[in-house]
Amino acid sequence: MNEFKVLLRLGMKKRIKDSFLIGYGVTFPLMLIIILGYMATNYYSKEGGITSYYYYSMVTIPFCTFLSSITLIYVAREESLNKCGERFIIAPISKTSIVLSKIIPATSAISVYNLILLLVCNLIFKVDYRGRFLEIYVLIISLGFMSSAFGTFIGFCSKDFMSIKNIVSTPILIMAVVGGSFFPIGSLGNIFEMISYISPLTWVNRGIFMMLNDNIINVYMISLFIILGLGMLFTIVSIKAFKKEAFI
Repeated sequence: MNEFKVLLRLGMKKRIKDSFLIGYGVTFPLMLIIILGYMATNYYSKEGGITSYYYYSMVTIPFCTFLSSITLIYVAREESLNKCGERFIIAPISKTSIVLSKIIPATSAISVYNLILLLVCNLIFKVDYRGRFLEIYVLIISLGFMSSAFGTFIGFCSKDFMSIKNIVSTPILIMAVVGGSFFPIGSLGNIFEMISYISPLTWVNRGIFMMLNDNIINVYMISLFIILGLGMLFTIVSIKAFKKEAFI
């Protein structure tokens, strides 16, 4: 248990100042919201607080949170890059401690950055969370957990993880497009709507909008359980598949 506390403390120190996580958590989404919100200003009626900045704040934050899993692919194997993997092989540290010391600090750091971004969107872009700020934040934290677990899983289970991390961004971008992260796809027909169901971002975005605009919480709860379920699945599989020799 002591070794886990040491690894957890070290992981928190690294992740809270990780420039890539800061980029995915604050800088990049903020730039997207500003650019896309400005470009689509005239496409939203602004009735009931529904503006382009409102829409893109709600879809960009989940997208960038999911995209942050790419960084975790690198983080999962950073010991091998720092030439200190041999210490982990000979040290009496359990696989569970190593895996959780990757996922928990990353989830915590992403949650902090997302909190900052949500507050900035409220103050600068006047995004109204309609009394549902806590629910939105809980869903984003869950998505951060799933992204951390997914990135850790890919990092541990791939031999050439530096190449894999460049490939993973493609399916994430596709899921973002069909999930409505760049433009609403409801007008593209039933086929695109059915395809969109494979993307977790579809459930997240839909759950948020239906909760905020229609006061319907069913889809929100479904998306929350899906995200948490996937996060726990990737965590368990990462623990089962991880071998200390991967650090060499």
